[in-house]
Amino acid sequence: MAAGVVSLTGIRNVEAQSVDLVLKVELGADRDQTGHLRLETAGGRRLAGPFIVYGRADTAEATRHQNPTRSPTLPYGDTPVGTYEIPRVIRTGPDTPYNNRSYGPNGALVLKPTGGEASVAALNGRVGLLVHGGASGRGGKLRATHGCLRLSNADVAALIAAIAAAGNNPRFNRCDVVRLNATVGETADPVCGEDAGDPPPGIADLLQPGPIRLP
Repeated sequence: MAAGVVSLTGIRNVEAQSVDLVLKVELGADRDQTGHLRLETAGGRRLAGPFIVYGRADTAEATRHQNPTRSPTLPYGDTPVGTYEIPRVIRTGPDTPYNNRSYGPNGALVLKPTGGEASVAALNGRVGLLVHGGASGRGGKLRATHGCLRLSNADVAALIAAIAAAGNNPRFNRCDVVRLNATVGETADPVCGEDAGDPPPGIADLLQPGPIRLP
């Protein structure tokens, strides 16, 4: 088994049938606001969520990396909308390159850009992102990232458990990240603090399809 790959076999529902899964993310036009993330079947049946998700970058860090407007198509910008593959789920936390503060202890989903704004960003070096957790910000709110999608640690655990329960051999069809011209959620913490960079460490080695297994 490849290092850092999360296995879901320990928590799967052995009687469930395998299904193609879709991750759907809705982000508001105002990235100061949180959005929603849902896990569905390819046929549109909701399996988990909506979870609160944050797709905003830290302005100070973006400016430090020559992207003061937080353009999603440039490194250290907001999360790009578009389509993604989800080639694998990885471990985070101790004994991995993904520390608890930046990524949380419960794993992360790898996002590989395939279309739309996300593909443009990939040409500019944003070859992969993550859906991950991490330490809370001010007032217990979700913190900004360097371009990834952040959930609470508890919601990451619930999302991965739902993936496991979907079938013996869960597989992802795609992830759709869309921008809504409306207020979706509430204001979160726009400062990420001392998080890891953009793209996340070691992401290039995670973009090929891999097993979904529990360590």
